[in-house]
Amino acid sequence: MAEKFIEKWDKFERGLDARAQRLPRWIIPACIAAFILAAAFLYLYPSPREFPMDDAYIHFVYAENLAEHGKLFFSFPDEKGLATSSFLWVVLLAAGHTLGIPVHLTAKALGVASLILVGIGVYLLLRSLWTPLRSAAAALLVSLSGNLLWFSLNGMETTLFLALGVLTLLSHRAGRWGWFGFLAALLTLTRPEGLFLLAAIGLAELLAHGRLRREFVLAASIGLLLAAPWYGYIKLRTGHFLPTSASAKQFGSAVATNFLLEQYHLPKFLGSISNLLYPAMWIAYLLEFGLGGMALPPPKFRMAGVAGSPGVDISVWAFLAAAMVIWLMYRAGARFFKSSKWISWSRDPRKRELLILFFWVVLHNLAYMLLLPIPGTASRYGAVNYIILWIGIVAGFSSLARISFRRWVVGLFLLVIALANGLYWNRVYDANIEHMLDARIAAARYVRENFSDGELCAAFDVGSLRYYSDRPLVEIAALMNPDGADKFFEGGADDYLVEHGVTCLVLPGRTGQQSEGILDFAAIMGLTDSPLFEMELVKVFEIDHDRWLLGYLPTVNYQASVTIYWLRMK
Repeated sequence: MAEKFIEKWDKFERGLDARAQRLPRWIIPACIAAFILAAAFLYLYPSPREFPMDDAYIHFVYAENLAEHGKLFFSFPDEKGLATSSFLWVVLLAAGHTLGIPVHLTAKALGVASLILVGIGVYLLLRSLWTPLRSAAAALLVSLSGNLLWFSLNGMETTLFLALGVLTLLSHRAGRWGWFGFLAALLTLTRPEGLFLLAAIGLAELLAHGRLRREFVLAASIGLLLAAPWYGYIKLRTGHFLPTSASAKQFGSAVATNFLLEQYHLPKFLGSISNLLYPAMWIAYLLEFGLGGMALPPPKFRMAGVAGSPGVDISVWAFLAAAMVIWLMYRAGARFFKSSKWISWSRDPRKRELLILFFWVVLHNLAYMLLLPIPGTASRYGAVNYIILWIGIVAGFSSLARISFRRWVVGLFLLVIALANGLYWNRVYDANIEHMLDARIAAARYVRENFSDGELCAAFDVGSLRYYSDRPLVEIAALMNPDGADKFFEGGADDYLVEHGVTCLVLPGRTGQQSEGILDFAAIMGLTDSPLFEMELVKVFEIDHDRWLLGYLPTVNYQASVTIYWLRMK
């Protein structure tokens, strides 16, 4: 009976493929867009206005200041540092604000529109190689994955960067060199990592032709020249070619690593090999939060946390899912990872862009492994990895025999993984929004309503606090001060606060409470035993601990509470 059902299903699938071939070209892209819109609206309910990431509000402040004052600053017009790595994102938000469109609406619309472009772009990239249905399946698995839906609604430039990257690949395949140069400029103005895609394309050019073609060199040069003024401005303003936020992330990561090693008496050598642990971190993250570890149903078992992080409940089905994905990726890569074929692929317009996509992912991850070996909030630094992951999974699945019970079971399990992960990330998104509303934004409103204009607050997470308190802040994460890292984390943070006239402090988490998250910011900066002042607790804002944990584990985006202190001078 099962064999007859599978044969009937195979016949239905073949007929569906044949009908899809005859559809108007716009039908499948329109369906992809409709599915993404529907999923985005489900995520947005019941709080469509706010965002799960504090960094989004940093961009909003920059955008509104740029639109209203014509200057790029956060709290003070004479700031030297820059806490945004995405000039294009800020400009687009500022343009919307100038037209009277609220920044939150512009950010949501741009994020969802960018995800639609990613989905349609992936479909078009694959369509020259695969059938319409297979291409559409891969595009939908990419764009409807819980991770990418979260990225599209987080108020950041993540999906815009992916969309511009995919469009750059399509323009290169079509030989539309004018568009290629323009899109390359937009890509590098969205994030500096766009340079790695240009490097990947250059590598493919060398493989195919033994040299860089004149058209590519000219178009890429024009794109870089268009982006150069922004990076020149950063250099003149900060003394570096990258925004201050980049060095702050690097330094903060190193300081956090050292703190955890000391706090939990871990071997010191782990800090020196953190770069080598980067691939393992990604594998663990995908197992837990990308391929169903937290999303699949029971039975589950408890995994202890590492370095003070909370433990997690992993579904036993996750290991079967991981084994299946590894098997499918192996089947997909068995023929691909033959460098002898790369030259022929690089000369084949149908396959070349997939080879470039692979090179891009490798270069992108290699750079992060060397310079900033962390996945970032909700793994957003490696968002491009999800494109290659789901394409590889679909390629491996397609290599299975059509009339096969094994193919049917694997396909059903993949569908369960994708649906479970999408629903899980919807719950994560809701928990993130709840914490944003009831902890971060609530703290900002408390500061606005209860502190006089003469009081100056300092904070580590400054985005929503600055945006909703509507008052300047002294930030203590070295985002706006190029020379601040040494002062904040290597002694002298208390001196810095006193010198700037700070009288209140807003920190993530309560100091001395290990249940608040993996870091104790006051202890790291040496503020708890300062000879200059005492920290007097004023107010704590928090949500239910289990709700916090639901949003915290896959994002590592915030401590359990937001705590306000008075600084009482001695």
